[in-house]
Amino acid sequence: MVTGAIRMGSAATQGTMEQVLTGLFRSHCVELVRLAYLLLGDRGRAEEAVQDVYLSLCRHWPPQDERAALAYLRSGVINRCRSDQRRMYSARRGAPLLHVNALDEQVGTDAATEVVARDEASRLAEQVRGLPRRQREVITCRYYLQLSERETAELLEIGIGSVKRHAHRGLATLQSRLEESR
Repeated sequence: MVTGAIRMGSAATQGTMEQVLTGLFRSHCVELVRLAYLLLGDRGRAEEAVQDVYLSLCRHWPPQDERAALAYLRSGVINRCRSDQRRMYSARRGAPLLHVNALDEQVGTDAATEVVARDEASRLAEQVRGLPRRQREVITCRYYLQLSERETAELLEIGIGSVKRHAHRGLATLQSRLEESR
């Protein structure tokens, strides 16, 4: 693990750090990669973003507690995705930032049901990625991560009223776009 290369005091501190990081990784890595995927639309870039944020957590050790570490990871992934999108935009002015990829999850056992579900999930993910940045982030935090309005506001460093406004506008836009595409 990465922590072996980081010198942070006593062996007891090192063991504790490794245990906490291992627990965080096992419990939240998949969730964080999915979060980044929803924001970026590319699995490889999503995995890289999450890896970078875990390394950053190692460099800024120790967190106040495990909840603070998880909040650090979530906000770090969102910020890393923002930076990645800005770099992509600068490199390819006017080109679409995101590509539609099929989601990796198995949805059903019936092949026809699975194809339909994947198609719907892919269309929804594409529509979410087409939202303005703040609406996309709020929708992802509220409905994918299932964070409360307060937790979303803290994570994105905006007011609760802004969370409500962006969620309402984002959902309305998604609903109209999905109805148009049917």
